[in-house]
Amino acid sequence: MTLSEDTCAALEYFDSSIEGGLRKRNDVGTILELAATYGHADLFNELVRTGTATWKVYSTLKRLNKGDEGFSKLEVEFSLQMNQLREQLATLSTNADEETLQRFDDVYFGMTSGVIRNIVDLGHDLAKIKSLWGSS
Repeated sequence: MTLSEDTCAALEYFDSSIEGGLRKRNDVGTILELAATYGHADLFNELVRTGTATWKVYSTLKRLNKGDEGFSKLEVEFSLQMNQLREQLATLSTNADEETLQRFDDVYFGMTSGVIRNIVDLGHDLAKIKSLWGSS
């Protein structure tokens, strides 16, 4: 998918403002472009909120041990947030070209540990973008 100059400028800003940069820069660009092109600002905001929640739950899970109190509830919450993020991505990508659809299918919609890692990385990026909005 070809990104507009505005999307490229936004990506450059995010990438340079986030310590360590974006983990899923190209996918964040595609998401921004799809949201802007097809008037899905509200869906983009939902993606940011859900991605942030996914990242926060994952970060908490990482600090706990499997037997710790609340661990199993957090696992369930992580699954719920992850699936909600995937549903929102699927809704946003209905207007995408075939190449983008195939990429998102491979990267976000399978059931492998790599897909989960990709979702976590996207959640990280969306959380960092949300934190930039809060600091402006």
